[in-house]
Amino acid sequence: MLVLGPLGFATPWLLAALAALPVLWLILRAMPPSPRLVRFPGTRLLLGLCDARPVARHTPWWLLLIRMLAIAALILGFAGPVWKPAPDPAGQGPLLIVLDAGWAAAPDWPQRQARALQAVDRAARDGQPAALLVADGRASATLPFLPASELAAQLRAVQPAPWETRYPSDLDALLSQAPSDLSVLWLSDGLDHPGRAALLSALAARGAVTVAPPDGPRLSLQSVPGDRPALRLRTTGTAAPDVIAYGVDPQGAPRELARLKPLAAPVAAAAGERLVPIDLPSELRNRITRFQIDGQSAAGAVVLADDAQRRRKVALVGDSAAREGQQLLSPMHYLRRALAPSTDLIEGGAADVLQAAPDVIVLADQIGLPEAEALQGWVDQGGLLIRFAGPRMAASDRLAEEPLLPVRLRAGGRDIGGALSWGDPRGLAPFAPEGPFAGLAIPADALVRAQLLPEPSPDLAPRTLAALTDGTPLVTRAPLGEGQVVLFHTTANAEWSNLALSGLFVEMLQRLVQSARAGSGAAAAPDPSADTYWTPVQVLDGFGQVRDPQDPVPVAGADFARGPAPGAPAGLYRAGERVAALNAGGPLVAAQGPADWPGTTVEAQAQAPGVDLRGWLIALAVLLLALDALGSAWLARGRGPGKAVA
Repeated sequence: MLVLGPLGFATPWLLAALAALPVLWLILRAMPPSPRLVRFPGTRLLLGLCDARPVARHTPWWLLLIRMLAIAALILGFAGPVWKPAPDPAGQGPLLIVLDAGWAAAPDWPQRQARALQAVDRAARDGQPAALLVADGRASATLPFLPASELAAQLRAVQPAPWETRYPSDLDALLSQAPSDLSVLWLSDGLDHPGRAALLSALAARGAVTVAPPDGPRLSLQSVPGDRPALRLRTTGTAAPDVIAYGVDPQGAPRELARLKPLAAPVAAAAGERLVPIDLPSELRNRITRFQIDGQSAAGAVVLADDAQRRRKVALVGDSAAREGQQLLSPMHYLRRALAPSTDLIEGGAADVLQAAPDVIVLADQIGLPEAEALQGWVDQGGLLIRFAGPRMAASDRLAEEPLLPVRLRAGGRDIGGALSWGDPRGLAPFAPEGPFAGLAIPADALVRAQLLPEPSPDLAPRTLAALTDGTPLVTRAPLGEGQVVLFHTTANAEWSNLALSGLFVEMLQRLVQSARAGSGAAAAPDPSADTYWTPVQVLDGFGQVRDPQDPVPVAGADFARGPAPGAPAGLYRAGERVAALNAGGPLVAAQGPADWPGTTVEAQAQAPGVDLRGWLIALAVLLLALDALGSAWLARGRGPGKAVA
């Protein structure tokens, strides 16, 4: 490439055609031959006459200038001019292009392709062979070096993958056919991936390496498991854009449903991590199909909504045989009113509801159930069991032996505000900031008159989710296998407290239900068992666009648990009745500066793209030729039949 100041030419030999412009000047003047002098006596009669429309003997200078400029623009355009071109890779040997092709390369993919094509054109002009290493985990065992002209079509067809950049592990076999004195151009996605340092060392030993970093920061989005639904926004820069929730409206049309704001304070300042709370009504949240970082087109910037985001199936088990006029006395009435708007409810005996594979089972004042062993197995598989105290449990003489309780309970209960007690009803203490009820407003008139007390133990405090103002537990929780057991130490109706009459009761239940793992009572996370296979339902491409899978191939549970990879792209997968999302976003480790690329030449980001002027100059030439046609038509006005102007 010939570089003249800020202007470079990909095909400089075409500039020699500019030397022909003086010759073209003489040709375009279109001078007629000198007239032959013939004496004719009759011409004396024409003396004194003037031609109203004289014919020019020469082409007008302005029309000649337009033609010359048009030809010059064509010559310069075909010479391939580039404004502020990116420097060629150091060295003049065979070219090797290393193209990071994970999802992090998608936001500036066209610029990366243009930079690689520019290097391939240079190698083709120099007659050097070239090779392309697409770092998406699917590279061949041996890297073939071909004529550079054959590499352009392959380079244009490459697309980013919906998983992280992956480098080959067997570098000796990969570079076994590589010539010596390589000229390496590494188009990095700006992140550090496993195997990058080893590949860089192997390439630096074979030639000069030039690294082209990305134009801007990389961003990723990841769902956060826990009691409070949230997303984790990571960035290698400082900006924290909004997260858009997409889904279907009530008419079934896809659209933007909500815009979520990241928290101002980062979770980890060095890592650029921020939490994005999903504070949306359950009805709206159940319609969401995906979350995406605003302005980012990459698979890692998308979180697909799966069973963990969906409407839960909740089973109610209790005494529902309330007589007419006594509905307000039944705990089941309050549980229905609290859970029906945001969940799918089923009711029946414990044995019946277990057959329906619910996500949550609620026991209202139930004790000594014969299905206790089956319930324990269901909780072990990831189910959430919520229990409420009541007169039956308080009157049981075998309360200390009751299984499936988060804490050991004392028999008899505690009457705080009854007629025979000396104390007054107790209010609720503020919720812990890290618990599932964090941020919920406590009504001043929410009072508890009776409760079941736990036996003192060292693990009582960490198992307490909510307490009364005197410090006694109101809600406790304990893990059991893959699931959890939660106990409200008061009733689900207004018999022992007025908590069930408040909106806080609804919010507490919704928080607990949303923390449950969805999917037939088992974990929504992928089953690592090799006997479980996940079939893709929808997949993402590297740009984060949802696609239907072509020839879907089931993925083994062990491979699915390792995350997106070749053969298991990011997307939605189904195993039986469970639907799980395989999302590409995750931690980001930047690798851009010279310290992360020792022994290489790191291009400045402003130099990398360059501006190709070829199209602009050819368009200018076409415009000038159109002006030439108009000018010629204007000069020829009135000369043809009917004095028509072209």
